[in-house]
Amino acid sequence: MITMSAVAQQAHRTVLAALVTFVFIQGCVSLVIFQFSMKCMYRSNRIGLQSQLDRSKKSFILLLVTIMTIVAPSYVRVTTDNASVAKGTFWRDKGQGQLRSRLERNSVVISNHQIYTDWVFLWWLAYTSGLAGRVYIMLKKSLAAIPVLGYGMKNYGFIFMNRRWNLDRVHLGNSLQRLDRDGRGLGPLAGHAPSRVTAEGEEEYESQDGEASKQTWPYTLILFPEGTNMSSNTRERSNVYARKINVQPFENVLLPRSTGLRFALEKLAPSCDCVYDVTIGYSGVKKTTYAEQIYDLQSIFLRGQGPKLVDVHIRTFKLSEIPYKDEKAFEQWLYKVWGEKDKLLERYYQKGSFDLDPDLTHTVSGLCEIDTAEVFLVMIVPMLILAAASFLFTKYAVQYFGKYSMAAAIY
Repeated sequence: MITMSAVAQQAHRTVLAALVTFVFIQGCVSLVIFQFSMKCMYRSNRIGLQSQLDRSKKSFILLLVTIMTIVAPSYVRVTTDNASVAKGTFWRDKGQGQLRSRLERNSVVISNHQIYTDWVFLWWLAYTSGLAGRVYIMLKKSLAAIPVLGYGMKNYGFIFMNRRWNLDRVHLGNSLQRLDRDGRGLGPLAGHAPSRVTAEGEEEYESQDGEASKQTWPYTLILFPEGTNMSSNTRERSNVYARKINVQPFENVLLPRSTGLRFALEKLAPSCDCVYDVTIGYSGVKKTTYAEQIYDLQSIFLRGQGPKLVDVHIRTFKLSEIPYKDEKAFEQWLYKVWGEKDKLLERYYQKGSFDLDPDLTHTVSGLCEIDTAEVFLVMIVPMLILAAASFLFTKYAVQYFGKYSMAAAIY
């Protein structure tokens, strides 16, 4: 027999799913309209256009975090390593009680990969430093074909990959080189164009950099060296690969691939301030379970069942500490880093937290949320944009068909 409580719960889930879907679609459509309008308005103003596209990129993570805060709020507990991350890098704002940070302007973020929304929390951390509009992510090329979202992500400057190195190397190299040069005021946004393009499509610049622009463009490049989120299937594939290359497989993380990360560090070396090594753990996940089975996209966004607490451990590596110029040494370094990550997660699953020495670490917690004023931008502005777009479309449609009707009447 179906109880009233069960009916009420089902009705709540249905309404919640419908509301989230409406807000998300409305937000995405309005962002695409905004991007298209800005590309028309700033056709001859490259810097102005980039600023507006960065604004739209920031608005996208504001949209996602707002939805998550409403339907499945998560607290984030950030633990930093005192030996590599300065105390005070993360703090809680006394006025609003929100998490704030001072992350480096140009950085690469590497992390273990458990669920599809890992990158949302990493992007939000960049937001706490005022860097949300300058986040870059590598994605499967197939995602570029998604209606509306694909167009938006292209305008964000996200890097779409085939996952076949012979096809990705040139495109990735050009994208990273632009990030690096813009980060130094020597890229396309400063008016510096490639001096030539090779037959393979590689962009090359003059060896003499010339005068740098005073305006530089920061970047936060988020990478998951594991390549995919952890599941029973990906764990098995990772273990097979580990045996193939004769290394010990890990228990709590997948074996990282070094090629893409090493290539990125080589290209970004002139401007990159540091590499942030992030380890993420989710409450409610045990060693014997997989986070992706508990916190999939439907569970979080449509049923409101997200992690109550997200533990994030961060340490920093300067590029001078990373042997990225030597392929073999870099593979060994990355394997060592992932081995330490594996042990850290083992401790997390045993204790329910990273449980590290408070004298050697600094911990601060806060709700994964955005500033109250920016909630207005996410909830109200999209409706205004859609209303304006509908008005203009109706106006020009009436004018066009009105002229057409008059011409038909004359003849």
